[in-house]
Amino acid sequence: MVKIKEILCLFVPPVFIILKNKFKNRNKPLETKELVSTIGDIIPTREKLVVIGNGPSLNDSFKGQKDTIKENDCIVVNRFCETDYYVEIKPKFYLLADPAYFITIDNDTSGYKDIVNGFVDSIMNKTTWDINLIVPSFAKGCDLINVVEKNNYIHVFFYNSTNVYKTNSSQMKYEAWDNNLIAPPAQTCLNTCVWLGVFLRYKEIYLIGADTSFLEYLRVNQETNDIYIKSSHFYQDEEVSTSNYYEASKGEKMVGWTLHGLIYAYGKMFEDYYDLEKYARYKGVKIYNASEYSWINVFERKKLK
Repeated sequence: MVKIKEILCLFVPPVFIILKNKFKNRNKPLETKELVSTIGDIIPTREKLVVIGNGPSLNDSFKGQKDTIKENDCIVVNRFCETDYYVEIKPKFYLLADPAYFITIDNDTSGYKDIVNGFVDSIMNKTTWDINLIVPSFAKGCDLINVVEKNNYIHVFFYNSTNVYKTNSSQMKYEAWDNNLIAPPAQTCLNTCVWLGVFLRYKEIYLIGADTSFLEYLRVNQETNDIYIKSSHFYQDEEVSTSNYYEASKGEKMVGWTLHGLIYAYGKMFEDYYDLEKYARYKGVKIYNASEYSWINVFERKKLK
């Protein structure tokens, strides 16, 4: 039996927001940074958004659903443009949320310079259709943005990357999300993709390649107590790293991490998906996990077809 509290959660928040906005200026700051973006001006061309993660299971999704994927608006992330699928799919959106992409390339000492340059070369040379590149507000004026804006097909939009809002009210937080005053924490870029799909008013959002199975590859060295994690993407069997902290049998050494801190970060990522599912229900948006394999168990499983 559906509890009265659950029914109230479905109807009371929207009514509360509607009444509140009739008597309160919507432009009044909600103790957050100033709105810095116009991503709300992007108009979806279809009713479905396909969020394409880079997990290994994406290869299986492409085998049987590639034509269906191409028929819908798609959003891709990170190094997707370095694959042949980028030109074939021609996504409508590209999201970068990892701060590592927005380093000052000439002065980089973090080891990400090659990754950033590889991304820039690929997206600049391959993009011959209109695409919306969505990046955090703090990326304004960075080297990457200054370069990619020279390609007239790439349209850069910023979202407000502030993700802290001091309130115990979910409805107030969702309203702040809905006005791009804050965004959900980018524990993983797919969190932000889901929020963006709801923000842009897609009726249905489908996740594919969202394996999110990092915990399967967590290792503790039994002699040194070092923590390693082995990540894998659809375009390679094993993550290739030039780092001195990489061992083929274990993965990348998580320098500076405690085991409980790492597990907590992953737990927060999954917790955010639960919050996003509530936000989607609040906005009347359906989210489905259509991945062939995934640890995300909050969204209803449904094939894209």
